[in-house]
Amino acid sequence: MPPRSIATASITFGLVSIPVRLFPATSSKAISFNLLHAKDNSRIQQKIYCPVDDAIIDRSELVRGYEIEKGRYVTFTDQELKNLEARGDHAIEISEFIPIEEVDPVFFESPFLLGCEPTSARAYRLLAKAMDDTRQVAVARYTMRGKEHVVLIRNYKDGLMLHTMHYGDEVRGFGEIDHGADAPAKPAEVDLAKRLIGDLTQKKFDIDQYKDGYRERVIEAASQKASGQEIAEPPPEVQRGKVIDLMSALKESLKKRGVEVKADRDAGELGKEAPEEAEKSRAPKERARRRAR
Repeated sequence: MPPRSIATASITFGLVSIPVRLFPATSSKAISFNLLHAKDNSRIQQKIYCPVDDAIIDRSELVRGYEIEKGRYVTFTDQELKNLEARGDHAIEISEFIPIEEVDPVFFESPFLLGCEPTSARAYRLLAKAMDDTRQVAVARYTMRGKEHVVLIRNYKDGLMLHTMHYGDEVRGFGEIDHGADAPAKPAEVDLAKRLIGDLTQKKFDIDQYKDGYRERVIEAASQKASGQEIAEPPPEVQRGKVIDLMSALKESLKKRGVEVKADRDAGELGKEAPEEAEKSRAPKERARRRAR
């Protein structure tokens, strides 16, 4: 039985309209827990508490508040917010086609599979084929649940996928975050890092080789508890040593993977200072000698 769609829409570009259905492309398998009273394992209830009145209040007494400055709010009723929602006509309106390389993955938000209607199968396949042949993706506007979205449509396996996108002002830059701009790597270090990357490089990505170890351990522990077994203590974590010498760490990583490293050559290259660095280190010594005379 096919999954239930969450919305219907029509992809439009030019005079072409392609009816589609949206299906969630992912399903979270994250572990979740219920909060229980430790005394009797009964589920707790969360009440809405007003600290000003020192009282439990009913949900009917709630309004939504938007903070315009610290501690100051303007309030909205549900109807007022409903009136502000975008008026959508179920159209995914394509505004441009671009190379996928132009889109940084940081802008991707939620993925949806696009399924076609029986009447739109031919047009759906036509769009998918044309985008695949030209290696382009579509950028479009789409209103869903009262909110306006920028979305991206791309080929995925044998169909089309839609990604909702973050707006530009929602994505952060490094700003004041230290990202090593003042610590350039030495050529010999870069060479060893490239060799390590090359040895770890695979032609294809296989997500199935990665497993959620935490989820598997929790499920196993829950099964053991349910059958009255004791849960074994996990083995102590292996402490990783601090990387004191980056060059040595790179060499050791290569050796562990069976890659030959010529220590003398690499050490010699690492010991070479760049002309600018050498000049800076000589200058104070030269001034000191002159003063001594």
